[in-house]
Amino acid sequence: MSRMPDAPLRNGPVVPPAVLPGDAAAGLQDAISALRGALESRMDGLLWGGRQGPGREPAGAALFRSLLDAGFSTKLVRALVERMPQGMTAEAALAWARNELVTHLPVLGSEDEFLGGGVYALVGPTGVGKTTTLAKLAARCVAREGREQVAMLTTDNFRIGALEQLQIYGRLMGVPAHSVRDAGELRRILAELGNRKIVLIDTTGISQRDRHVAEQAAMLCNAGKPVRRLLVLNAASQGDTLDEVAHAYRNGVGEDVAGCIITKLDEASRLGAALDTAIRHRLPIHYSSIGQKVPEHLELARADALIDRAFAMVERARALYTPSEADLASLWATPRESEAADPARRRQLLASAILRPQGGAASIDAAQHLDDAISWLDSDPACVQARASWREYVSDGAGSSLSALGEAPLAMVRREFSSACGRHLLAMHGKTTMKGDGLPGGTLLSSVLMSDRGAAMAAPAQQLVLPHGMLSSFDPAAAAQPDTALALEARVRWLGAQLDRLPVVHMLEAGTSALWQNLTGQGVSWVARSPGGLRVIQDDCPTNLNAVGKSVGYLPVGQPGDMPGLRAAAGGTPLALWASGTEIGLPGRGDDTRLRLVCARLIDTASGEIATQLFGLTNLTAAQADAATVARWLVLQEEARAGFRYMANAWQALPAVDGAHTLARQSLMAGQLGAACWQLAHAPAADSARSTLSGVVSADRKLPGRLLPVALLKMFALLEMAEG
Repeated sequence: MSRMPDAPLRNGPVVPPAVLPGDAAAGLQDAISALRGALESRMDGLLWGGRQGPGREPAGAALFRSLLDAGFSTKLVRALVERMPQGMTAEAALAWARNELVTHLPVLGSEDEFLGGGVYALVGPTGVGKTTTLAKLAARCVAREGREQVAMLTTDNFRIGALEQLQIYGRLMGVPAHSVRDAGELRRILAELGNRKIVLIDTTGISQRDRHVAEQAAMLCNAGKPVRRLLVLNAASQGDTLDEVAHAYRNGVGEDVAGCIITKLDEASRLGAALDTAIRHRLPIHYSSIGQKVPEHLELARADALIDRAFAMVERARALYTPSEADLASLWATPRESEAADPARRRQLLASAILRPQGGAASIDAAQHLDDAISWLDSDPACVQARASWREYVSDGAGSSLSALGEAPLAMVRREFSSACGRHLLAMHGKTTMKGDGLPGGTLLSSVLMSDRGAAMAAPAQQLVLPHGMLSSFDPAAAAQPDTALALEARVRWLGAQLDRLPVVHMLEAGTSALWQNLTGQGVSWVARSPGGLRVIQDDCPTNLNAVGKSVGYLPVGQPGDMPGLRAAAGGTPLALWASGTEIGLPGRGDDTRLRLVCARLIDTASGEIATQLFGLTNLTAAQADAATVARWLVLQEEARAGFRYMANAWQALPAVDGAHTLARQSLMAGQLGAACWQLAHAPAADSARSTLSGVVSADRKLPGRLLPVALLKMFALLEMAEG
């Protein structure tokens, strides 16, 4: 029960197996329901085939899914299922598991243990509710012991209003509230409060990845008297995040944390992850918080009530990111009995897991869409490479090698260049923020390789900028670059060395004259997106790009819709692309070097108004790429920004895999998924694939962009299962 967890996974509800009807045309809906049950049994065999044989313990599969839906980790769930008595029904198995969880969930034996006295410090990351929880605890202590026996302290000197908030609570309860800055001041104030029975300390919220966690623990250990730390866990956080928090705060300095308090139960869609963390890390749960009211929304922890609440929340929750079928692949490492499965049968099983119950001709059409979707996924280079990389990524417990994840996309680009590209390969350089739940923080700098016809192919160069430095996927041993300009030059040099035989044009987001001059000196072809306010020299007169754009003549060069990914106006009206080219100079360069300017305008064909104005500076000659070509690239670059956002969404959907260079490998996998998702969202031929993937994620809503990586990973897992 104390094993470390895998990333959680999600599967659909268990449907009892049924016999397929003989007349598929007349009873297609019944067939789909029966096939869904057959697939569930097949998945059971995949999970426990080495122990029991395929499909021999349906109660185990039902229990596995129920516990995962509640939010418990795969390691803990598998430990339970392996100990489950044989011959149980699904209902009996769930009741048995409930009792096991109640038995193993550590909780505070009696509130008298807490109110017996001492110094308690609430620790944890920012935003988990430490201050509000401390006020609730103080009110509870005052009600039992009296205001003369309670005091509150805070070490939070960073958050604006932290001391004032605590002092307001203190005045309402008649309890003193003090601020401390270091270990010496903490020792002094605790000595002054020696006659107080209970002292509660509110601490600064610190990320579990911050080295200051150990410093905070050291300060509390040097307080002159024992300080028991209580870890505050946010029930609404992901399981991997909670596990990381518990591990970081338990392995600080001095004594281990005394237990935990679970907060924000009212905001959580699942409670299992928090309870799972308490079980595996053996953290006695003291209290649970279910709202903002002080002191009403604080309950003494009871194991049976918490476990029952975790199961009750399953019916209300509709998780999108966790658990995910993508994690199912990590459970298939054990050899299993091979089957000479009929391809048609495998397709039926896959259809039963994906297609919505529709009936009649609609179901037949949906099945045809599934065939078209699989065919498209098997033909698009970016999606094919994403699936191959994903298979490598989850292939074993140690994760995939960094070199394999980086080299395979490059080999695919070299192989596909002649068929995918007309004349050039475009390297789109951009970035996306990585701040949010399940993300490492900082900024991801990335390079997406796209064909000059508008198809995303690969993202083999990633750099993750964190507060303490920069991690590079292509050179993890190199020193961190001091700024993004030097980091960009490093990506350009590396891509140039890897793709030295291909005509690569680097599409830059702005830049400086020094950067452009350095790249030109290295023989790099580039186009730099530039703001309209950029100061330039035209005809020996200082001006800016906006003024130049109004003075040049434009020619129509076609509709952007001719290229994949280029959208129409907001109302669906087609856009016409007009382009112009001229030469300009840059002020303050000290030489007479000239740059080529390409102006691109997207015109609303209904109103005739300018929808978008783009400017690009380049060192390419007109013979290498005329103004119309560069204008199309600029529009494509504008659209490609969505590809970088898909990378952050993909990162959140990926299962956590341990091993060397964890962040670098995850950035490469997220990058390739981002390229595949861009294709899914923008390629005209991907309509059937998008429709099918929408059914994979949800049966009652369209597929938003942020869920594309989730749906794609689920599809990969189902394809692997159906083809396995």
